This record gives sequence, structure tokens and C-alpha cells, in this order.
Amino acid sequence: MKNLVKLLAATALGALAATAAQAQGKPTQLRFAHMNGPQHSVNLGALKFKEAVESRTSGRVQVGVFPSGQLGENTAVGEQISLGSAMIGQIGVGVLADYVPDYSVLVYPFLFKDFAQVKTFLASDIPKQWAKSLEKNNLKVLCHVYFGTRDLYTRNKAVKVPADMTGLKFRVQPVTIYTELAKSMGATPTPMPWPEIYSALSQGVIDAAEAPPNAIVDQKHYEHAKMYMKTGHIVDVSPVVMSLSAFNGLSKDDQAVVTEESQKACDFISDDTAKGYDTNVQILKDRGMTIITDIDREAFAKRAEPIEKAFPKWTPNLVSKVRAAMGGN
Repeated sequence: MKNLVKLLAATALGALAATAAQAQGKPTQLRFAHMNGPQHSVNLGALKFKEAVESRTSGRVQVGVFPSGQLGENTAVGEQISLGSAMIGQIGVGVLADYVPDYSVLVYPFLFKDFAQVKTFLASDIPKQWAKSLEKNNLKVLCHVYFGTRDLYTRNKAVKVPADMTGLKFRVQPVTIYTELAKSMGATPTPMPWPEIYSALSQGVIDAAEAPPNAIVDQKHYEHAKMYMKTGHIVDVSPVVMSLSAFNGLSKDDQAVVTEESQKACDFISDDTAKGYDTNVQILKDRGMTIITDIDREAFAKRAEPIEKAFPKWTPNLVSKVRAAMGGN
């Protein structure tokens, strides 16, 4: 009950603050937070969003962009947004799964073949219901980005079959679906925030990690990881969310601008990410990583099938329902 009261109070204050600012002729200040570096596609898209919104609203809405986790890691940003901060965040689906458990199925291993399948699913009724549920926690989903196809990389061990992962300390996001992924591969899951991976690799605290190639290039993990396996285990999609109270505090015209320009930014990020996959894999090779392609993906996928059992809060048969929403693919 106390948390509900806090949420309602924060929601009201957020809307009042935004409305008051515009009523007084003062610009509404929004902060766009994410965990990626300044040259990452997400930051470039956020800067395009900032420029377009400020131009189209004639400065009524100002957007500050904060890369590299300046405003906190994913969970902290999600909490700030939920509690009414005038913020926008590109955050992992695992954060939203704290509010709507079904959301984490978006990163279910080997579920989607490519981002086109993800987009087909996102246009279905299921995620629309998720979005409505999130609004009860003051979270408004603006759009989703293709964050990249996630692959496995290790400090020095080639991995081709699940047995090769036995005993490896595998860094994962501190989110259940990722820890279950590590277990399915036979590794020891080591939850860890993204900014800590570089030093953990250099010191041997972890043996392996997983991420899209552009993220590995962005953080220079190739300096301490020498093996890159094209497992393609997750087609990573990431939501961009905003405080619902801050959104509602904008004028209808400015709401339309934010809605339209956020989708354009997400499209830019997704396209840039897709175009850059092969390029970034080549960069990793040029930086000294060995690229391994002869991987038994079918064996890894089979090991991942029971993961659904680890989510008792999911809607029954959720994975099957997602596949049905994609047309049975």
C-alpha cells in the first residue's frame, strides 16, 4: 500500500510539474538515459530524437542525453521513470519484467530468427496488453529497438557445443532469463552490471560473456576476450520507455511529437544496428578475436527449451502463444 501511495503521488507530481512548466512558458526538461557509449547507435538515435523534438516543439520540450549509465544502471533508471522522473530510458526487457513478468519472453533464447519476426510479434495484441499493464506503474512504452543479435565470447576458450561451457564463469545480466540461459549452457551464471565486464574479463573474474558485436566493440571487450562464437542465441530487443506522468503533462501536440520522433529514433537505431552486425564482427576479428562459426546451435537450442519452466508467473504456454502470434514460425 505504501508503494502504491508513493507511485500515485509521484505520478501526480510528475504530471503537475510538466504541465506547470509549459503553462508558465518554461520548457519541459526531459532526460534520455541509457547504458551505451557516446558512439553507440542508441546514443546517436537519442541525439537525433533530441534535435527533432526540440526543433518541432520550438524549444518547449528540451531533451538532455545521458549515455554510459550516467543516471544509473537499467534497474535504477526504470525505477526513476516509474516514480515520476521526467525521463526516457532505453532499458532491458528484464527491468520491465519486474512489473509485467511476461515481458522477458522477448529475450527467450532461440525464439526469434531475426528482428523482422520480433516486429511481427510486437504488432500483435499480446505486447499491447503488456504496455497497458505497464502504465499502471507509470511506465509508457514509446517504441522498441533492435539492440543486436547476441553472441557468446570468452577470454580464451573456443566453444562449439554445450559441453564446452562446463565450469565457465559466464557473466549474465542480473535477470532471471539470462541466468537460466547460462545454466542451460552448462556454465556458472555470474550476474554483473554491464560496466563491470571489462575489468572482470581483464582480471579473470569471468571467463565468458554475451552481447551483440557492436556493444563489444563499444566497450573494447576484445582487449581481454579472444574467442567470439556466432551463437545468435538471442535477437535482442530493447524497449524505450518514458514516465507516463511526464508524458501526460505535455500538450497534445507535444505528445504527438514525442511519440512520432521516438519511433523514428528507434527505427534509426534498429537499422543502424542491423547494418553494422557484419562490420562489427569484422572489427572484432581485426582487433584480434577468433571468429568461430561452426557451432552446434541446435544442441544449444534444445538445452534452452526447458527454460520456460523457470517462470511460474508467466502466462501458461507463453512461448507457444508468441510463436502463434508470429504465424507459427
